[in-house]
Formats: sequence, C-alpha cells, structure tokens
Amino acid sequence: MEIRFMSYNIQHGIDYLRQRELLQKGQGDLEAIDLPLMAEAIRRAGADIVGLNEIRGRGSTPYYTNQAEQLAALLGYHCYFAQAITFPEGPYGNAILSRFPLRAAQTIPIPDPAVKDEDAYYETRCVLRARFAQAGGFTVLVSHFGLAKAEARSAVETVLGLVRQEQGPVILMGDFNLEPDSPILAPLMGEMEDTAKLFPRPLLSFPSDQPQTKIDYILVKSAQALEADIPPAVASDHRPHTALVRL
Repeated sequence: MEIRFMSYNIQHGIDYLRQRELLQKGQGDLEAIDLPLMAEAIRRAGADIVGLNEIRGRGSTPYYTNQAEQLAALLGYHCYFAQAITFPEGPYGNAILSRFPLRAAQTIPIPDPAVKDEDAYYETRCVLRARFAQAGGFTVLVSHFGLAKAEARSAVETVLGLVRQEQGPVILMGDFNLEPDSPILAPLMGEMEDTAKLFPRPLLSFPSDQPQTKIDYILVKSAQALEADIPPAVASDHRPHTALVRL
C-alpha cells in the first residue's frame, strides 16, 4: 500500500505573506489566519496523512478556533489534536489529519529539560502518536522540537524510545528546528531513513518565500520511501514536506 505523507508547520494557520503586510503596517497578524489557504496547500499536495505543527485549539480570542477540526472538515479528513501547552490565548500543539480513520491516538509529553543551561526560548512540547490499521498496521509520530538544544535532546530521546517500542512500520514527521547535519539528530538518523535522500536536488523548507534552511522532516522505519519533495508552496512560513511511502 502506498501512502503520501505530509509534514507541515502551519504557524497557527497564518498566511505568511499577508502577515508580513499587516506587520509592516503596524497591525496585528491574527487577521491573517486563513485555514482554507492551508487546506488548499494540503489538497494540492495530494496528502493522505498530514502531520501539523503550531496548531491552535479554541482560545480566548475569536481568531483561535479548533483548527484541526476545521481543517479536517474542509478536507473531509479524520483528525486528532495533541495539546502540548496552554498559552493564555488557549491550547497549542500538534495535530494529524488523515483520509483513513485513526485506530488510536494519544498525546505523549516530552519532559522539560531538568537544567535549562542556555539563554534560549523554552516551551513544553509533545509527541502525537497515532495508530492505523491499514497495510497490516503502522504508527505515525508527529512532533515539534524545541529551539533550545536541551529541549531538542530531550525530544530526540523521547521519540527514539517510542520508535524502538514499535514492532511495525513507523513514520516520524515534524519541524525539528535542527538542520540535517546536527549531531543532536544523529541518533534518529541512525535509527530511521530520512526521505530527503530522495530529493532530486537539495531542497529547503524555511522560510517559505525564500527558504534558507531545512528543518522539516519525514523519517521512516520498516517502510520504503519511494519519493519525496518540498513543494514551493507559500502559505505558512514553512514549506510543506511530502513523501510517498510504501507500507
């Protein structure tokens, strides 16, 4: 069975170019939230299962809604929202959208570093774990790693433990906030296959209008990656990462 996966940091559903216009005018950027724009980027990519980062739940402002449910309704998909943290404005975390029903889904916290030894922004993170029955059963993990190195190391340790628990195929997706040659990522790269090796040429994902770096990933284990791409979509501040995988 072949399934097209997509990893996409949607930055709360904000239209990146519209946000820039508003900020240049000294206006707030929440008016730039455009979930139909994000849904169209997913639809154009032909994604079957989508891992989303930087997604909001219903909050104190009318601009923040149940974004996973809205996107699922726009696409006719199933969904699950994994709350990592609650900001004053409301819940925030990762989500999964799928053409296929989810057999099970859970939110797994990533432990905060015991020692915050860097002058960096810290934020509690999580891993979304979803199980599917298709193709004999497989697992999808979705996460958004922290900016601080201590957070990233904690995330890699948590995810690696989850990957090693699985008996069948595993697909890991997300914004890792690390470049591919980062030594922090090396344990994951040694355990799983980076689908980016199938890019026809080096492709970058951030920022979406003029990408300078690659920090978005789709890794697989016990599955065959057939093709991968970072389409030149400018909707969010990240470009999406896609991969066709045989299970």
